[in-house]
Amino acid sequence: MSALTVQSLRLRLLLVAPLRVALGVALLVAARAAGSPAETTLLAFVAGAFVIFFLIWNDPRAHFRRASGEPSQLPTDAKVAPAWLHAVHATLPSTVGVTALAALALAFQPTLTALLAGIVAGLGLAALVAAHRTDGRLYLDPRSRVVFRK
Repeated sequence: MSALTVQSLRLRLLLVAPLRVALGVALLVAARAAGSPAETTLLAFVAGAFVIFFLIWNDPRAHFRRASGEPSQLPTDAKVAPAWLHAVHATLPSTVGVTALAALALAFQPTLTALLAGIVAGLGLAALVAAHRTDGRLYLDPRSRVVFRK
C-alpha cells in the first residue's frame, strides 16, 4: 500500500494567490488591448474583484455547514506533495474555469473579460487572506478531501 500524499493547506493558498492575481492582471490588460473602454474596463475589474471577495468572506451557506470536528493526526508515513502539485490542485476548477471563460469572452465582450479578470484577481486576494488565517499544521488529502493536523 502506498503512503498517503498530502498537501499543506497554507502552501496551496500562498502559491495560488499570486498566480490568480497575475492572471487577473493579464486578462485585464488583454481586455483593454481588445478594445474595452478604459473606464469601463477598470470599473468591471474592480467590481468583479470586490464582489467575489465579499461573497467568499460572507458566504451565507457557511451558517449551514457543520464543523467536522478536530482534524485527524497526520500519519507518520504521509508524504507531502511537491509545490507545483499544490498549485495545480489549487487552481482546479475555479481559476482554470473562470480564466477559460474570460479568454473565450475576449473575442466577443472584452468588458466581460475585465469583469472575469477581476473575479480571478479577487480569488487571489481572498486566498492571500485565507492563507494568513490558516493553521500551517493543516494538511489535505486531495483525493478524499480529509484534513489532517501535523
